[in-house]
Amino acid sequence: MFINISQKVRVYISDDQLKFLNKYSKKKHFLQSELSIDDGVIAKLLSAKSVLVRKKLAADTQYAVNRSIRIFDYGYKK
Repeated sequence: MFINISQKVRVYISDDQLKFLNKYSKKKHFLQSELSIDDGVIAKLLSAKSVLVRKKLAADTQYAVNRSIRIFDYGYKK
């Protein structure tokens, strides 16, 4: 599935990443220490794709969902 980061930028995310995004999109922010190991890997990958915003704290990393993204159902065509 593709999601829009900005007006002309689309990023492909897998089904696992979409489930993660739906799970944590309701929260204002969450810490890396709260995540499981698998969710931590997905969070790092989504922050590299600019879907999540990352803020490094002294002992932990805080993530938040980028509020400017729009999820459209473009299908699974690459």
